[in-house]
Amino acid sequence: MEEKARMKKGICLTALYPQAMENAELLLELFEKVKEKERFDCVEFYFHGKPEEELRIGKKLKQLQLASVFLAGFPMKRDKVDLSAGCDEIRKKGVADCLKLYESAARMQADKMLILSGPAWEMQDGKSRDGILWQMRNSLLEMEAWMGQDGPQITLEFFNDKGEPWLAVGDVAMVQELFGGMPETKIGITFDTSHAAQLGWDVLPAFRMLQPWIGHLHLANSVSREKRHPLFGDKHPLFSIEGGDFSLARIRKLYRTLEQSGDLEQVDICSFEVISRGEEELYFERTCKEAAYVWEQEGAGNFGM
Repeated sequence: MEEKARMKKGICLTALYPQAMENAELLLELFEKVKEKERFDCVEFYFHGKPEEELRIGKKLKQLQLASVFLAGFPMKRDKVDLSAGCDEIRKKGVADCLKLYESAARMQADKMLILSGPAWEMQDGKSRDGILWQMRNSLLEMEAWMGQDGPQITLEFFNDKGEPWLAVGDVAMVQELFGGMPETKIGITFDTSHAAQLGWDVLPAFRMLQPWIGHLHLANSVSREKRHPLFGDKHPLFSIEGGDFSLARIRKLYRTLEQSGDLEQVDICSFEVISRGEEELYFERTCKEAAYVWEQEGAGNFGM
């Protein structure tokens, strides 16, 4: 029986260093910086540049033996790429846009490419939930048809469909219905702890509903209870802030519970996602410290910033 590969532990780099999204030299330097930390063996990022730069990025990742996730969801959200549009012409254009992103991900030798559904229809023309599911299934099946045997795995991240950032897919029960209604698929789910919280779900039951399809986990914080909080919504602050949905102690306990119960057996990449607000170096160091605290094997100890 083939032994399961050890789960990779990653960091979302361009959430911390957004300027690296269009700066290949900086991105390559950041890969070296992550490798030197000896805390992570995976990097998640978005990059837009020339094909020759993408090839260099792929070569560097392999040289450093870093796994990677290409965050195609960033330009998809920015450009309102819509895989669940009621208009089939718009939906098919979204699939074509994803193919271009997939070709970039393949040149960079990414292990996964993260996608999202597109805008919630309630913000457009009020189409039905069944329509969203039907169109999204069509898109995923079309994308799976061109997903290479050795190319990046496509993984769908679900978001809040009743508040910011208003994306169509969607609630946990909707995601379960989407994947449960498809034939066996190579496309997976990215589970983000903060998105479950923003949707009003407890992480453990939500995770277990979707567990058969989850291969990618984001440990991320949010503020969803206090609308006047400056970090309200999908802003991924540090776990050590006041008023977050997850304290460091809570996210550590949740991670330990998932790990010890065997729920992470199919997860091959688990990453920390924090968005910096200036002071990138400070945010990077704090994210590294929070990751060390959550992933350490023994007792909690003291956490100092």
